[in-house]
Amino acid sequence: MYRQVARRNTVIYLFMLLWVVAIPVIAYVSSMDAKFSIVVAGGIIGLALAAVSAINYRAGYYIYITVALMVHVPERMSRTAIPVGVVMDAFLLLVLAGCIFDRKRADVPKIDYYKDPLLLVLYLYTAYLLIQCFNPNMFNIQGWFIYIRVYIRNLIFLFITMKVLSTWKDVYWFFKFWLVISTAAALYGCLQQAVGLLPFEREYIAMNPDKFKTVMIQGRARIFSFMADPAAFGVLMACGAIICAILITASKQVISMPRKVLLLFIIAVHLLALGFSGTRTAYVMLPVGLLLFFLVNLHNRNTLIAASIFTFGMLAMLFGPFYSSPTIIRFRTAFMGSQDESLNLRDVNRHGIQPYIYSHPIGGGVMTVGNDGVTYNPGHRLAGLQPDSGYLRAVLELGWIGLIIVCLYAYMGTHYAIKNYFNEEGELNRLLLIGIAAVQYAIIVATYAQEAGGLIETAIFLNAILGITIRVRYNHLKTK
Repeated sequence: MYRQVARRNTVIYLFMLLWVVAIPVIAYVSSMDAKFSIVVAGGIIGLALAAVSAINYRAGYYIYITVALMVHVPERMSRTAIPVGVVMDAFLLLVLAGCIFDRKRADVPKIDYYKDPLLLVLYLYTAYLLIQCFNPNMFNIQGWFIYIRVYIRNLIFLFITMKVLSTWKDVYWFFKFWLVISTAAALYGCLQQAVGLLPFEREYIAMNPDKFKTVMIQGRARIFSFMADPAAFGVLMACGAIICAILITASKQVISMPRKVLLLFIIAVHLLALGFSGTRTAYVMLPVGLLLFFLVNLHNRNTLIAASIFTFGMLAMLFGPFYSSPTIIRFRTAFMGSQDESLNLRDVNRHGIQPYIYSHPIGGGVMTVGNDGVTYNPGHRLAGLQPDSGYLRAVLELGWIGLIIVCLYAYMGTHYAIKNYFNEEGELNRLLLIGIAAVQYAIIVATYAQEAGGLIETAIFLNAILGITIRVRYNHLKTK
């Protein structure tokens, strides 16, 4: 108890000191060049957040998530490339250090890190990635080092999640936090759609031809909020909408009517933002994820009502007399097909590369496909080939052996989540667990058409819910 009070006082004193120091610094920075002042101000704020993360690793965990989701805003404002990966690595290492030196709680069940089936598959995948360093089909090892660094970052975040979110109280707090930041992103996306992209956002997009191609389609801008790109934004909006739609089916004793009204508002904002993102893969995620929830809850009256409303809304969007909205037209192409040349090109690429897949069981090597291949392995057979699919990228870079491991890992994660749902008794806990399973399943399906799980923002959320899934499994084992 004394240590907790001392730690809290230390944090308060540190904040007071930072505010005292910040007053003259901010005044000085304000007189500088606008571009340079943004960089300096970002550095000051970053140091303050880093100090808090070093003292309280639980707060640092949420700071890391927030920074990872919003770090692209100062990059666009300064029109300067910020080493995003280095910033994320620094915050994550601070959080990891806090976890290592924190005393273990006796009331929290221990995870069997050396026998858990899901973690064993993860270790196998990690070993396979390390072996890829010696892949003879890879021209340059530099891309492998970059990929491994990102992978280790995600791996560390997964294990930190199992440490931080160790009880249901921690899980509740995480979902509240995530819905708040996700709703903020959705509201900002709706604002972008209403008033247009802000000047610094338009200038940043104009400076990057690759960004321009993905944002501007058919004369209109795809909305990305403060995320990295419209694809990441759309996928996270679909995940938030799925979870809220599942929670709204709870009984009045679990979630009161005022909170259900709030959930309805959150769902509406997420759906609007999802439509404005123009991400067709995310459009498909919504019915796919909710379908899993409907199948396991057909006995629930609220579920049947929600399923009926959702089905009616889908039919109205697909077949209703709405022909002037580009958003609705793009939504329909995700389900009813179109003459979009980009979709046809994807099919041609997949069929044309099949002989290479059959003849390379260990793949062409990490970071050899698409733009990554052009950058790190120029002249490679796969360089410049756009996979537009997480599974296609996996089989091209890691071979069909790697694809089997990836699919096994995805299956194990969903299996754990569904099994946790049937082992849980509390209604709210069951809804959260089936929500996790629905999101995981939706991302698995979405990965067929897009590299949904490989996006930075999506990877954070996916690893967070995977960590919750593993932790809940061992909490159940203790209660038996």
